[in-house]
Amino acid sequence: MKYLWLLLLISGCSHFKKEPSLSDKSKEAPAWIYSPYDGCSEAKELCATGEGKTFTQADAEARANLGSIFEVKVKSDLNVTTSSSQTFPWQAAVKEEVQKSIQESVDQILETVQIKNHFKKDGLSHSLASLDKQKAGQLIKNRLLKVDGELETLWENHQRTNLRRIVKLYLERERLNERYSIVSEIPHPSKVSWQDIIKWRESKPKAEPLHLKIGQAPDWMREKIIELLTEAGFHLVKGDANKIVTVQVDSIKEFLNVSGFEKHTFTLSMASIVNGDKKRSITASESVTGRNQADALLKVKNFFNEYIEQHLSDLRLD
Repeated sequence: MKYLWLLLLISGCSHFKKEPSLSDKSKEAPAWIYSPYDGCSEAKELCATGEGKTFTQADAEARANLGSIFEVKVKSDLNVTTSSSQTFPWQAAVKEEVQKSIQESVDQILETVQIKNHFKKDGLSHSLASLDKQKAGQLIKNRLLKVDGELETLWENHQRTNLRRIVKLYLERERLNERYSIVSEIPHPSKVSWQDIIKWRESKPKAEPLHLKIGQAPDWMREKIIELLTEAGFHLVKGDANKIVTVQVDSIKEFLNVSGFEKHTFTLSMASIVNGDKKRSITASESVTGRNQADALLKVKNFFNEYIEQHLSDLRLD
């Protein structure tokens, strides 16, 4: 009797698991196939349908169609990216980085999509996908708050060498906010406006002289530093200047008992000199294995470029 009671309990619990409803005997297709919100609550959900030879294919298409809702409903590129392009002539790479970050956030949201309904007739499968607006809104808001925190910290420091990061974070938070508005219907205000960024940048000298002294460093690193300093509003000169930035990359060949490969440790050292006094210095090291020194150096390119972009402001050139 005890085991019979346990069996009945397990059988009863299985009914509480929410599975997509399936209908393959109905002569008429359900209304949600043509109008998704006939099977959803528009106030609480975003819904989309998909079809395919199998339910797996139909589910995948429904999820993809649901994801495209963000792109359809979101406005076209921010007006500030075009109207103010002469003020901030950032490269296309910044926009690509923002788009990649946004896509990662959207992908995370789509992981919460549920398949609410199935229908199959005449060899064609249909699926109804649903995204809970409250859950999606919370995920987007969490990311939005993180980006806002980083943006506000950089904004408080007011370092021109953070210009690229400030612009990048602002564009990212605006795109996140557009998606947040879709599911919450109420945008999340920013403490930093685009007008604030414009006004701050225009208050700085258009081309402040700076002498860049590079000892030993790869060309790609030289190009990265020049790009960031130029974007920040510094005019690089070869002669005397009140502000100087020094750059040096040292390499040490480490022991590695593997035929055909070498291990190298690269160390980047940068320092700032303002009015003759050394102000700040930063340093970073990375060890990597390659077929030779040149191959190993290429493998640390992303690491050092990202480090420079993140920490150039630590030199306190403003």
